[in-house]
Amino acid sequence: MNVIDKLLFCKEHGISLTYIANQVSLAPATITKWIRGEKGITAKNEKNIELALQKLAKEIWENVGDYNDRNL
Repeated sequence: MNVIDKLLFCKEHGISLTYIANQVSLAPATITKWIRGEKGITAKNEKNIELALQKLAKEIWENVGDYNDRNL
């Protein structure tokens, strides 16, 4: 799954693209242009988005746990 696919997954599952953009100091419109194919994504921004998504996933995991966690 590439970074655009990951962003689309987030959008489809209620994670704000504005939130993600703010995490990497980008304008939300920039991410929208990537998704629409109107603008290419730089390697630097792709890496920053990947890191932000990994951080978000880690925070969710740490605060929610997995489906086997009986404390949910």
